[in-house]
Amino acid sequence: MGLLIGFCEKWWMIAVRGVVALGFGLLVLLWPGIDANVLALAFGVFAVADGLVLAGLALVGRDVLENWWVVLAEGGAGAVLGVLALSWQDIGGLSLLALLAAWAVVTGVFEIEAGVRLRRLATGETSLLLAGVLSVAVGIILVAVPKDDPVEIAWAIGLFGMAYGALLVLVAERMRRLAVAARPSSRR
Repeated sequence: MGLLIGFCEKWWMIAVRGVVALGFGLLVLLWPGIDANVLALAFGVFAVADGLVLAGLALVGRDVLENWWVVLAEGGAGAVLGVLALSWQDIGGLSLLALLAAWAVVTGVFEIEAGVRLRRLATGETSLLLAGVLSVAVGIILVAVPKDDPVEIAWAIGLFGMAYGALLVLVAERMRRLAVAARPSSRR
């Protein structure tokens, strides 16, 4: 139970990831006449920010995260893919789509693993697991049904960012509730 409480106390870092994902999705959906370069810039900033928050979560949570290095690896992979998107000049629609799909699958696999661990600690808690499944599914769909139309790509990515961000905010809220419920003062 101590590991669960310690992990859940870091709920705000998951909330930051969710808000960043929501912002990314909203930006992509609302940007007028978005093209591949703007989409690559938005994704690059999002992936770097998300990766840095995850790496921070791993480092501050070393004492409570059983396999903190897995979270660090997820954050590092996301940040690297974000830097790649930012540095790749004139990235094409399909190349950007492949990069986004790779990020979604890698992140999703790590989150599924973390979701399984969290579910063992907090019986019935599936929101992080669902976020991982959504991420993997979107990554596979982006590869299986490639689109070269920037508008279709932007809509798919923007909607994913919104749904993914909403799920992460839900994960953070549930973690916050678990942390509050586990505090000794709340048991009175």
